[in-house]
Amino acid sequence: MVTAHQKRKIEGLSKRSHQDYKDKLQPVLLDKLTDEHPERRKELRETATVINYEQLKKSVLRDLSWLLNTVNLESIESLDGYDHVKSSTINFGVFPVAGQKMSEINQFEIQQQVKSAIIYFEPRILPNDLDVICELEESDLEHYNVLSLIIKGRLWCNPHPMEFFLRTSVDLESGHMEIKDEGRGSV
Repeated sequence: MVTAHQKRKIEGLSKRSHQDYKDKLQPVLLDKLTDEHPERRKELRETATVINYEQLKKSVLRDLSWLLNTVNLESIESLDGYDHVKSSTINFGVFPVAGQKMSEINQFEIQQQVKSAIIYFEPRILPNDLDVICELEESDLEHYNVLSLIIKGRLWCNPHPMEFFLRTSVDLESGHMEIKDEGRGSV
């Protein structure tokens, strides 16, 4: 339900129809509050309230990087019996993998933990379309201590969801995860 104040604000932003406005991609609160141009005295309303697909994808990549490089509470404190806490922001992050050897890694567990964290904490990714796949080759066991993950799915967008394909490198010595958008660099 749109309040009278919200309706006036929507009408003030543009003379387009209410439906056109609702169909536009909206930035997350953090991005709305971030001042990209502090030298400007006046903010441009349209740029502060509407983003395109590339901006959405960049924002999701940044937030996924934060999520996957944060150690969650459950890794240091048992949350058995506290199901709501498991999916709350107090448990933001993933289990740490730093210090593990490639031969000790349980691929299925890593895939499930990363997928669960994304489903809980990144609502812009459609959960039913999300796939997390460990890419492990025999040569990786001997030469490198880096685990590769492929994360693919669809971002919620109007008029239709957009597909994405990410490759994540997990350094098992430091625990740092680097996310690369295939063809667009890294975050």
